[in-house]
Amino acid sequence: MKRLRAEFVSEPIVVDSSSIQTGLLAEGAPGCPRRFTWRDQVHNVVQILDTDKQLRAYDSREKYVKSHSFRVRTDTGFEMVIRCDRQVRGNPWRVFTVAKLVVLPE
Repeated sequence: MKRLRAEFVSEPIVVDSSSIQTGLLAEGAPGCPRRFTWRDQVHNVVQILDTDKQLRAYDSREKYVKSHSFRVRTDTGFEMVIRCDRQVRGNPWRVFTVAKLVVLPE
């Protein structure tokens, strides 16, 4: 399996709220949604590859988390970075980058 170069898209997704893992909510972090719709297609997360958070810079020692990112593999053959931006009102979820996974012949 090979991953093509990631494309920056930054487009909103519609998260299936029943698919969000709630374990991290107690720590103030969103859980990674396991199912969402992007470009009128339902995507199911089959693997979470990485997690990250972006901090908003200030001149103080206080660190405010601006957004949380999840690099995921979907059942539709994509590797995506989906992001929850804490400063966005309404729907904070976006697909940030997308790479199509390609199976190479052996």
